[in-house]
Amino acid sequence: MNDIFDRIWEAALPYQDKRDDAGHAYVTYTYAQELLALEAGNPDVVLPAIIMHDTGWSKLSRDERFIIFKDGVTPEDEKAVRFKHQDEGVKIAHAILEELRYDPQLSLEILEIISEHDTRDYFISLNEGLVRDADKLWRFSEIGFRADIERFEFDPEFLHDRIEAKINETGFFYSEVARALARRELAARREQYGILLEGVEEKRLEEISVEQYAETATI
Repeated sequence: MNDIFDRIWEAALPYQDKRDDAGHAYVTYTYAQELLALEAGNPDVVLPAIIMHDTGWSKLSRDERFIIFKDGVTPEDEKAVRFKHQDEGVKIAHAILEELRYDPQLSLEILEIISEHDTRDYFISLNEGLVRDADKLWRFSEIGFRADIERFEFDPEFLHDRIEAKINETGFFYSEVARALARRELAARREQYGILLEGVEEKRLEEISVEQYAETATI
């Protein structure tokens, strides 16, 4: 991180990873950096936004934070807590950016991204799309995948197939690069958990680049 991103990270740290998702902030930040290396997004918007996107969960009660993981939760209840954490995240991010005297125009874009990063049904810009892509890639990461197995008591193969179906779902990912990274991560999860794909002979991970994944629509 450069100095200003370090300062944003430190300021946001007390509000991070409040849903038994230790590592979420760091993992999504790492994905954002990887996406920015292959896409023409603005790091001065994307990186602060991804650092602070989920800080709002810290202002909700434990019951509210975990309601979306409960059996029988209604879509209305789930949407209500998602909106609430977004609103609280905007307040936290605004205070941090103001305290650090961050560029006002960049701050407006960062706050707009955070304001509906979980609930907007469409993408509004490249920067916003990359932030939301980085957030969703958490599910495909080693830590995020394991967290869902433990939280929901999923069989690894079931979870693999469930999130694999999301990769080409309309409106899930913004960028083809994110789809490529998701395929790469799923290949790693298959290797990690011994999940076999019938009729598919896969190369070892170290032999495959992100660019090669991006050239294929499916594994």
